[in-house]
Amino acid sequence: MDEKVKDRMGRVAYIRYKGGVPGDDELFEDHSTGNPVPVTLGAHRVPKGIENALFDMEVGEQRVIQIPSELGFGVYIEKDAQWYPRTLIPHGYEMKVGEFLPYTDPQNGLKKLVRVIAATEDGVKIDFNHPFAGKDLEYWIELVDLK
Repeated sequence: MDEKVKDRMGRVAYIRYKGGVPGDDELFEDHSTGNPVPVTLGAHRVPKGIENALFDMEVGEQRVIQIPSELGFGVYIEKDAQWYPRTLIPHGYEMKVGEFLPYTDPQNGLKKLVRVIAATEDGVKIDFNHPFAGKDLEYWIELVDLK
């Protein structure tokens, strides 16, 4: 393990960032203003491509990085997008394509948002993949502080 990585493992990086899928205004996130976002290095709570850059950056540095999908939110898994009858989902008849709904994984209790990607009169196709899965990303990152 690189000495810089070893030194920073477990420390909290305070960052500002914005980015997402280049050219897609819908698949974009912006935390470039306001209070910096805390990220514990080595906790795998951000994409590996972002974490790798933070291990290498100096406080005050800004950087634009390209992140291939395998270092971002992973590959898109087709079987993780499935059809469900509207009757089985709370407020199922009100759901529209593009809407997000909260989901708690029964196996590990983790909560996440899932997205409706298709709909018919009787059913909705819900995608459990991250919206950025299978996509290459571009992010601007500023390392504000490291504690």
